[in-house]
Amino acid sequence: MRKDRNLERIYLDHAATTPLADEVREAMLPWTTSEFGNPSSLHAEGRRAKDAIDAAREILSGAIGSLFAEVLFTSGGTEAANLAIVGTALQNHGSKRTRILLGASEHHCVLHTTPILQALGFQVELVPVDREARIDLDALSNLMDDKVLLVSVMHANNELGTINPIRTIADQVHQVGGLLHSDAVQTFHAPGQLWKVEDLDADLVTMSGHKIYGPKGVGAIYMRAGVKVKPLIAGGGQEREVRGGTENVAGIVGFGRATALPISDSIQIRSARGRFVARLAEVAALPTVTSSGPTLAGHAHVRFEGIDAETMLIRLDRMGLSASSGAACSSGSIEPSHVLLACGYSHEVAKSGLRFTFGRNSSLDLADRAADIVIEAVTQIRSARR
Repeated sequence: MRKDRNLERIYLDHAATTPLADEVREAMLPWTTSEFGNPSSLHAEGRRAKDAIDAAREILSGAIGSLFAEVLFTSGGTEAANLAIVGTALQNHGSKRTRILLGASEHHCVLHTTPILQALGFQVELVPVDREARIDLDALSNLMDDKVLLVSVMHANNELGTINPIRTIADQVHQVGGLLHSDAVQTFHAPGQLWKVEDLDADLVTMSGHKIYGPKGVGAIYMRAGVKVKPLIAGGGQEREVRGGTENVAGIVGFGRATALPISDSIQIRSARGRFVARLAEVAALPTVTSSGPTLAGHAHVRFEGIDAETMLIRLDRMGLSASSGAACSSGSIEPSHVLLACGYSHEVAKSGLRFTFGRNSSLDLADRAADIVIEAVTQIRSARR
């Protein structure tokens, strides 16, 4: 176990969620105490709440280079993705466009819309990905025709950190008159990812607050002007009558403040990630899944031969290191990663992938300490099996 038990825990799961920034907490505080007005009310308290939401919308739209009215708030990235996909399907129900294409390695919030889409009569097809979870552009091109309504491809994979060429994909989709949705939860306001909506050229882009040092329970969707979706939550007419329900004012204010924070230093984060991987490699050659091409600065996806992720994560947690597998947890055990399965890996390999994701406070010293813990954990597990 760790030699110095007085050291603080090491958190390397920033792709799952980030700690709430102090500045964000301070911005939210009034809206959880003295400022309690309903944004739909006409009195002073309500108008202040409405103004606070509009201020946050202004920050987000400015950050992505969109029109003010093209940004709508939701309860998170999952609802935003469902609104983009199912809302588009509902809006176009009965049209000649009956095919919807989803990337095979998408987040579950995208893939799990399939039964709903099929119940509406749409043909759902998965677009193959390569060994690093990037969309196979040739396969996508072969799937394109004038029956395609919507294609959903994530900007960056949440498990492997690999980045898709969204602008190139948008060109293919738009050539046949289809719409493109991109889940940008992992890239919005992320280190080294300074994109605008004109760079992506997607018709629908979804984001989340808690990945950027903001609060949980709030997300946003960019909806290009002219694109229409049917609401999934009816009642009240909030958010341009696309998303009913009293707005989460504190969460939206926090999301706006988090977006206004300086983007973390990608060089520092990439250096910490590189130091971590290099230190592991000094002891044993560890194949990284994200070994080539553009990746997110803080993602390190590795696996240890013969050791499954569940065993490692439990051991690491006891030793003071928080990481993840990126795979779903069901009935108390980690299932094989659907992302790695989509990449063509075996079930055994798909259960062994570990995701370490670095954040704005990740230093080289922290990377060294984390690598030492991982090496110690691997040594202990392998020794116990001899």
